[in-house]
Amino acid sequence: MEYFQTAWRNGSSLNKGLTSEEFFYNQIYKALEVNVANRNLPFFNANAKTIPVELSTGKIINDENLIALEQISAKKGYSSNIWIYGDVLEKMQKEGISLNLRRDAEPVLCLTKYANYTHLNKPELYIAEGGAKTKAQYLYNYDSLDDRSKKAVDKYFKNALEVNQVHAEENLKNYIDNLKKSKTEVQPRLEAMKSALKTAAKNSETVFKKGNPNYNQEVNFAPVINAQIRHMCQVNTGARLKNTSNPAMENACYDFFSQIIRDTNQNKGQKWMVGEAVTKAMTAGLEYAKSCISKDFNLEVRKNREEQSIKTEKLKKRGYEGLSY
Repeated sequence: MEYFQTAWRNGSSLNKGLTSEEFFYNQIYKALEVNVANRNLPFFNANAKTIPVELSTGKIINDENLIALEQISAKKGYSSNIWIYGDVLEKMQKEGISLNLRRDAEPVLCLTKYANYTHLNKPELYIAEGGAKTKAQYLYNYDSLDDRSKKAVDKYFKNALEVNQVHAEENLKNYIDNLKKSKTEVQPRLEAMKSALKTAAKNSETVFKKGNPNYNQEVNFAPVINAQIRHMCQVNTGARLKNTSNPAMENACYDFFSQIIRDTNQNKGQKWMVGEAVTKAMTAGLEYAKSCISKDFNLEVRKNREEQSIKTEKLKKRGYEGLSY
């Protein structure tokens, strides 16, 4: 019987002495090392056109967890963007369905993140909603299963989910509308978002230097944020918006990552903390892109507040029902 990692277990030898949050960022750093060495960073993938989807819930993953899923997917060479809770795979085995992982398959630890989303008709997944119903859980890529197991999973769920094309088309329309408005109308939200990106870059620099206390040079995360914005606009529109990064920008980004990885390794810095700095920068780009494809740019603040209220009520309800999250 195949062993699947399911929920995070405190004290497990697999944790390598890290907390769940430290482990989360450390796995991103380790994947980043490989992807930079192989020049295989996800946000320069011109063929990317879907965002991660969890199979058993049918929900998209479009928060910090997306960064981890994409980085490790690139590291392992997975082409699918479909992910499955380890807990769900374990339950399938207990029901008598034989499953096997490919050699060197690597699950991804995901954490429950309460980030804003911009499409009520395409809800994002909160990790604690599915699987083992806990805050920190492992997900497996569809391509980490062997061919026979993939067929068993397809049969169990009837069909493998694909990103909603209507969602992608709506995003493209919203992006074009927002772009036109930005040229003819005053957009205070746009200016606030641009300012927030600068703040995010400085915050990432602060976290990086905390993990590398002997590093005294400036660390500019702006190119990373910009690359992530282009990438997320690409995948959220089903690649209808092309990621047209120029070679100079791409080389500069790889040089930047190579430098901070080399310095971190040489100075024995806190790798998970550097992973956190990089992830926070990429997440800022992700959130900016999501706002650019929102239905009404000027009403985004109010919409976020309404959605946050809905999420809070859901969490309260789950608490009253005694569910773990």
